[in-house]
Amino acid sequence: MDIKKLILSIIISSVIIVITTGVNHLEHALRTTIGDLLTFPIVFFSMFLLPIAPIMYGLITRDKIGSVIIGVIPVIGLFLNIYLSLIISGDFTSMDTLAYFGILAVLGGLEGYFASIKEIQYNILAICCFLFWVVFFIRGFVD
Repeated sequence: MDIKKLILSIIISSVIIVITTGVNHLEHALRTTIGDLLTFPIVFFSMFLLPIAPIMYGLITRDKIGSVIIGVIPVIGLFLNIYLSLIISGDFTSMDTLAYFGILAVLGGLEGYFASIKEIQYNILAICCFLFWVVFFIRGFVD
């Protein structure tokens, strides 16, 4: 494992966390500044950066470990951003939430892993994992 690739994947994961959580926190300010019509694509892109990033990184670099890191770490960062205060206070007891974010993290890691393999059938599996990720992400907010 090349340490430079590991550091690069951790930096990219951190940037994804900052973009995703930053846009989420600034959504109201964006709506009042640029309007609903322009805010929706920005929020949409920021949330789907989570499942797109491991596929893009895996296809470009072919780095299996880095792609898995980029698929898992941002989901964990999003979870901690939302629930860290409850965890620290001892009020967090939802196993459903842990399972939800755990499944998203596993699907993100699988996306990156499959995308980093040079064969087309694995790239199709990466796209399938992406689609499962999107469906599961949306269903988690609907139920």
